[in-house]
Amino acid sequence: MAETLIGHIEIPTTDLEKARQFYNKVLGWDFKPFGNGYLLFNNHKGIMVGLRLVENVNTGDTPVFHVNIPDINSILEKVKENNGAVKRNKTTIPAMGFYALFTDLDGNTIGLYQKG
Repeated sequence: MAETLIGHIEIPTTDLEKARQFYNKVLGWDFKPFGNGYLLFNNHKGIMVGLRLVENVNTGDTPVFHVNIPDINSILEKVKENNGAVKRNKTTIPAMGFYALFTDLDGNTIGLYQKG
């Protein structure tokens, strides 16, 4: 069987512009318009993230993706500065590295992963 990789992630939001600004300031993602009610970040290296306009965001026990980053603490500071919330501070994953969780302006949980 061929290797299966995640090709695209969508994040629901009730306000495209606020979400665009939040993710740009926190993770440096530059979203471009891509159809009605949709913005797309594509680094042309296999990472694509979409912001999809919805009336309501259903938060809770949903899948969580983790973003590889070099410094969790600096990202968590940016989350707080931009009105997001830290859900779990930097936590050790034995023999692997660290992870943390934050919520965006709509309450979506996003994970961070830092190699140890």
